[in-house]
Amino acid sequence: MSYINASLWNNLQVSDATNEKRFAELGIVDAVKESTPFVDYIPPSAKEQLASTSSLRQVEIPVIKDQTVVVNQTPGFDFIPTNLEESAKYSFTAYDVFSGFRHYPSTYANNMVDSDYARDQKMKNIAYAMGNTIESVLATVLESRKTQKLGYTEQVSLVSGDYAFDETPDVLKIKLAAQKETMFYNLEQLMAANELGGQYRLVSSRAGLAIQKSEAAKYGSNNDKNLQALGFLPMDRLHESGNIAPGSDKFNGWFLRDGSIGVYENYPFDFANGTEIAGKKWSVSDMEIPFTRMRANIYTNKEATNADALITSGSDSNTLMSHFEEMGVWIRFYVVYKYNSDLSTRPNDIVKISGLTT
Repeated sequence: MSYINASLWNNLQVSDATNEKRFAELGIVDAVKESTPFVDYIPPSAKEQLASTSSLRQVEIPVIKDQTVVVNQTPGFDFIPTNLEESAKYSFTAYDVFSGFRHYPSTYANNMVDSDYARDQKMKNIAYAMGNTIESVLATVLESRKTQKLGYTEQVSLVSGDYAFDETPDVLKIKLAAQKETMFYNLEQLMAANELGGQYRLVSSRAGLAIQKSEAAKYGSNNDKNLQALGFLPMDRLHESGNIAPGSDKFNGWFLRDGSIGVYENYPFDFANGTEIAGKKWSVSDMEIPFTRMRANIYTNKEATNADALITSGSDSNTLMSHFEEMGVWIRFYVVYKYNSDLSTRPNDIVKISGLTT
């Protein structure tokens, strides 16, 4: 039997055991995590501060706001415009996702279930639940940062109204006929027309992109259609999540540019410094916790206890004058995003999209 410590998360990666719990892709986590390396608007010094700053402090990012530049066609000393820039600063919110467990090894001594196996599966279930909670946090941020303005939808529509931006719910609606092989090309052209060109990824409700994926499977570079030339997104840029509800549509989700949103972990003092006191240990996992795609602050402890109250029938002498082990798993992280002085008038590179059924 191995004692509880942060390195147990390493072993969990290669375990292959039966567990009734069902696991699926957490596509919002994946999309945001894979967008993070492209964050180029936060200097390295600020990223370091985000990793260690206290909740009492803010890491503020300076920014030069967009400006209306005066240009004239008359040269001369008297016609030099001031064109003074306006600066601003903004900061980010830290989010906490916390869970953990207690494990009583003595209760498994007379049990058909192996102690280490039970602990490992419990850890996997906890990681998945934490991942789902992180998804809900990220979905809230994506919703708050979605563009409220988007032009040129008619220009990318083969038939009028194929693409239409509804400013009431701030959603780009795509008709069924426009959801096949040219959809991704048109979406990228749409964003470029709004001066937000770049590499994009899409996260949707489950099975929402079945039409597009089937088109990619039917046609390849050696067949009668070359979807590569049509800008079809690679499969690693298509994500699905059960935390996005399709409702009555083919799919709902977000179309987001690389770097438009990202996550950075935060490690409080004792965890970062590996404090140990009387069997209690604070540490940081040396790898990302499964499903969360982030490293966690880990607290472990062992205590003496009488665990006989856990036995519902009879009395088990193994649980008397025994012990428990416990682990606290704390993922503290910042969600970062590009500055936009006015989402209501300036298009943003996070677009909420909906694939219609007609």
